[in-house]
Amino acid sequence: MYLIRLLYKTFDSERKAITFYLINVAVLLLIFNLTVSEAVIAYPTLISLMILAVYLTIKAVSLHGFLNGLDSAKQSKGYEPAPETCKESHVFETIEEIHANYNNKIAAMNEKLAGRNSMFSSFIHNMKSSVAVIELACAHKSLGALEDIELENEKLKSNLEQALNILRLDDFSNDYVPERVDLHALVSTVINEKKRDFIYASVFPKLSGETAYIYTDKKWCAYILEQIIANAIKYSLPNKNVYMEILTGEKRTVLTIRDEGIGIEPGDIPRIFDLFFTGKNGRNHKAATGIGLFMVKHIAKQLGIEVSLASTVGSGTSVSLSFLSKL
Repeated sequence: MYLIRLLYKTFDSERKAITFYLINVAVLLLIFNLTVSEAVIAYPTLISLMILAVYLTIKAVSLHGFLNGLDSAKQSKGYEPAPETCKESHVFETIEEIHANYNNKIAAMNEKLAGRNSMFSSFIHNMKSSVAVIELACAHKSLGALEDIELENEKLKSNLEQALNILRLDDFSNDYVPERVDLHALVSTVINEKKRDFIYASVFPKLSGETAYIYTDKKWCAYILEQIIANAIKYSLPNKNVYMEILTGEKRTVLTIRDEGIGIEPGDIPRIFDLFFTGKNGRNHKAATGIGLFMVKHIAKQLGIEVSLASTVGSGTSVSLSFLSKL
């Protein structure tokens, strides 16, 4: 069956050459009969068919090697193509480029999937811990138990929101609505939503600056602010302040969020926006996941927000967000 398929593919690939050859032979035989008194057709026809058979045999052998090379190339590795023509060489080079491109895409997808699995594992672990605390609180009914339940419920909501935001990142363009946003009002809203966190940590928000309008997505921008302010509260010392200052320029508006916390080790700063990197402070803080600042950097890039960070151990950390102004 393979031989028949090979012959069929050979005839199919060489049909133009065969057609041209047969027409040429027919014309030569016609001229031969017109010029020679005795009609002798069998001998030249036989010679012509033999030449055609040799040509098709050579082409079939060449096609057989090319098809074997293609079959090996499907495996993407462990094959050594031996192209006989420049055209075949280009085909194999293109196949190698396609394989390399898809291998890179697959590696990137696997890395992304592994990171996502780790993130969701972290969320599930945190939510299981909250559920366990709620179960214990339910078994010991008291005013303090109700406060614990309320606190753990907030943690559950936060983890669920984080998980949903990660899922939304793949379709960011479908969930992005640029608009004119009052940055001062937006920061005030986020501060109000974090009011309980400020109170529990005995940290005080200080917002300064005039009304400033920026061009961004209100929901995603609020998410970025929530993550940065949450970190500022988390790593601040009691009875200290978190300063939020808005400076308006002609083209860019800069919001600086500065805490008076423990600061970040100089060696940790270059990796602070990496996924799952918690640094020395994160290892000492059980609630640290190494996800928040990664999300901030990723979303900020999508929104065209420039993010910079500076920190001094023992003095605090400052995060600046530079927005495109909208007058």
